[in-house]
Amino acid sequence: MILFFYTLTMKLNYIFKKGGMKVRILFSLLGIFIFSLVSLGAANKISTALVNESTVVPITHELREKYPIKPHHAKLSLDCIHCHDGQGKDPEKFEAIGDEGCLACHGSKQKVALRTGFMDSFHTNPHNSFHDGLAYHCDDCHQVHQPSKNSCLECHEKELPNWMKKVTP
Repeated sequence: MILFFYTLTMKLNYIFKKGGMKVRILFSLLGIFIFSLVSLGAANKISTALVNESTVVPITHELREKYPIKPHHAKLSLDCIHCHDGQGKDPEKFEAIGDEGCLACHGSKQKVALRTGFMDSFHTNPHNSFHDGLAYHCDDCHQVHQPSKNSCLECHEKELPNWMKKVTP
């Protein structure tokens, strides 16, 4: 085995000296590619090991109908375990994840407010509310397994349609 690697090393050394810069770049890129493949394979094995069989929730058609998720979450292939990690295997017993769960993926409330800042020209950005600032809870409006609601409508029934026409991108 040692003789094989010694011979391979000698041949590659000869190729590098004869081939010039193009060969060096090609072999460097090949090395980076192989390293990436090995790293991705290791990461996949680690993530698979982290989600052991005791935490996997079998997703059935009935379960998807009873607890539908938002289309943008479905496009990301999110399943129960992504939000309800450590809550067991019975969806009936899962608890709401609260702001911390939402912000684990969506970033801080400040980041969400900046991302939706286009609404602020009329002081209508609920993520940086005129009334509550950043204190509003995500699930006051956003529901993952039910239709979301616009809590602003509770007081601003007449104004809101005009605000949303002006600020919806």
